Amino acid sequence: MAFLTTAYGLDALHVVRPYMPSTLTSYLPTVVETTRIGYWALGLGVLTALPSAASGIAQAAKMVQAQGLYDQNGKMKAKAKVLVAHALINDIVIIVSGWIWYKRRSASSMEYLKEGLNPMAYEPQTWMVGASLVLGAMLLFGANLGGTLVYDYGMGLSMGKKVIKKNE
Repeated sequence: MAFLTTAYGLDALHVVRPYMPSTLTSYLPTVVETTRIGYWALGLGVLTALPSAASGIAQAAKMVQAQGLYDQNGKMKAKAKVLVAHALINDIVIIVSGWIWYKRRSASSMEYLKEGLNPMAYEPQTWMVGASLVLGAMLLFGANLGGTLVYDYGMGLSMGKKVIKKNE
């Protein structure tokens, strides 16, 4: 989450930087540095999200196996709804972020072949910045749902230790 948030924030900074006063931008890293940091943070964010997704899948499978998704009336349980929403949102964020990283990588490779090492090779295109803003909001919402799963429903707390239930 930290890498993805950094990448999305640096992409947003890339767009608003020309409109910022020079007294403020003089304290920031150069455009080339923030562009490259954003690119690598995006790649690391996608890469480090994969183990998180794997552990989430393991927890979800345990929950579904033990409790099921539906109650006796055939309605989806509230916990299951949160679980499905959390999984879908985070999967979309990871997949689209990976695709954006790949497109930036492909564009930078073409720039390198055409002109030699271009200092702005990893610069995000305008649509990528817009997507980053949407993905950032989705990431925060997905994290909120993950917190709901952990703190309201106790998911993830039973791995490797006994859970102490209230009123016991």
